[in-house]
Amino acid sequence: MAVEYPPATGISNNPSSSSKSGWAVVSDESRGGGGLGRRFVLFQAVPAWLISLLVHAILLVLMGVLTIGVPEQLVNILSASNAEENEGEIEEFTLAEVDPGEISEVEEVSLEEPAPTAVPMTEVEPMEITEPVLVSDTGPQVTDMISVVAPSQSLLQSLSQVSGTGLSSRGDSMKKELLKRYGGTAASEAAVAKALRWLAIHQIPNGGWTFNHHVVCRGMGGCDGMCDPSRATSVNAATALGVLPFLGAGQTHMDGVHKENVRAALTFLIRNGKPRMYAGLPCLDFSEAGGNMYSHGLVAIALCEAYAMTGDPVLAGPAQQALNFTIYAQDPRTGGWRYGAHQAGDTSVTGWHVMALKSGHMAHLIVPPASVLGINNFLNLVAAEEGASYKYTYESGSTGAGTPCQPIGLLCRMYMGWDKAHPAIIAGAKQLGERGVMKNDIYYNYYAAQVLRHYGGPEWDKFNTELRDWLVSTQVTSGHPEGSWHFADSVPHRGPNEGGRLLSTAMATMILEVYYRHMPLYADSAAEDEFPL
Repeated sequence: MAVEYPPATGISNNPSSSSKSGWAVVSDESRGGGGLGRRFVLFQAVPAWLISLLVHAILLVLMGVLTIGVPEQLVNILSASNAEENEGEIEEFTLAEVDPGEISEVEEVSLEEPAPTAVPMTEVEPMEITEPVLVSDTGPQVTDMISVVAPSQSLLQSLSQVSGTGLSSRGDSMKKELLKRYGGTAASEAAVAKALRWLAIHQIPNGGWTFNHHVVCRGMGGCDGMCDPSRATSVNAATALGVLPFLGAGQTHMDGVHKENVRAALTFLIRNGKPRMYAGLPCLDFSEAGGNMYSHGLVAIALCEAYAMTGDPVLAGPAQQALNFTIYAQDPRTGGWRYGAHQAGDTSVTGWHVMALKSGHMAHLIVPPASVLGINNFLNLVAAEEGASYKYTYESGSTGAGTPCQPIGLLCRMYMGWDKAHPAIIAGAKQLGERGVMKNDIYYNYYAAQVLRHYGGPEWDKFNTELRDWLVSTQVTSGHPEGSWHFADSVPHRGPNEGGRLLSTAMATMILEVYYRHMPLYADSAAEDEFPL
């Protein structure tokens, strides 16, 4: 806060007088000795108190005359200004569809520099929805929380001094302990290291990744598994999926053999966010054609995890503003998320945004209770089998058992505070364990592995052994694609057919990091408490 103090202006009185008291002394000689008695006879007849009164009245009049013309005293006004309001606008960075001949280095933006602050833009009218209102008046009213969820940059920097433990499991010593305790092996860790090398080789020089990964291979053979052409421009989603495995392995832009890859990716994402101001809420919007709100949820997770792991204040603003857009885009009626802001939610998109808010909560960023209440409302709407399974949308007729919706819903319930003894958690975990690994659905396996890892027991031991050994055995071990995966026989709309080899590799790598990516929810000293309400 800049405070300006105007120069003080004093009041100066300089009466012209021959006496300090202001009285004029007149001698008898100057007036002439003769006649003094006659002139003074009037004063002798008047009481002394009246003479004194007249003299003081004359003195006050003279003093008043002498002060006329003195400059008016300035009033010292305390003024305050917000330095952030005077910062320049962010230059919006966009990336057109990648062409092999156009890939080149871009000017490096150091994460050690202060992050640009989002500037107000024209507010977009919310999308009109025809679905019935399903949330009561006490449900999530995001616009009522504006003053709470838009803290100043200085406040976020002060929050970075609070050391969180939610992602401390990724540190070297804790990682080794959790690998041993929950079923990781030397082979699974070697597979993670190979995958990170493949991802690093296929990073674009500007710091991003693309699902259209062959443009980075530059003619080197073996990396088949192209993406759906409609996903080629979803660079925000691709970059988030590219950097998340590095963060999951404990690599940050400050530490690790791949720190420069992480730094470049975070720089790319921050520059590629679209600054917005929605209902007074400063936001960074990472939604994009071909990826829409999936893209934004993935980027928000990456920024929040990077901030939680490092406490770097440069990341605090972008991470909070990404969360702000997630909070704004939440459907105020169902409490979920879908492809666009305020659309009635589906379980798949909602899962990514719940994880983003959870990552922000672990990073000590602001997650309003109203948003958490909305999540619970959405889960109640899509729940089936008394909460053991979950549908795709509240209008869907299928139970969702055997689809990714079931483990997504169960994982969200775990983060919402359902304990291990909850009947629905027990029933859902049992179903996942009995179903086992679905080798044509890596998206299902990604969420099922997290649920069963937190749940533990024989269900996890059996599932983990099958999934871990299958992934290690199917990873490419030679040639240019060494370290990658591609699940060409995947069920449609589960990721590999749309995102190609890059998405397959990112998902498989994060599964093999499941032992230490997050602290166990149901351990005696679990670090990841549920959302506060």
